[in-house]
Amino acid sequence: MIERGHRLPDILDYTLAQVRGFAAATARVDAARDARLLSLIAIGARGDSRHLDQTLDRLQDRAHLDPHR
Repeated sequence: MIERGHRLPDILDYTLAQVRGFAAATARVDAARDARLLSLIAIGARGDSRHLDQTLDRLQDRAHLDPHR
């Protein structure tokens, strides 16, 4: 949870329900990230170099536009 921006002193005051809720939310975010990564791996495994270059360019453009990534 600290990795997601929670401070340790705050975490120590959370209820069990809050900890479970935050942990579940983290698991959902991680699962979505893993699904995107798996999709990219599949594209890379079966794609031709032109499509891979296009995908990489789009991802890099998006990374530069999104200050949270």
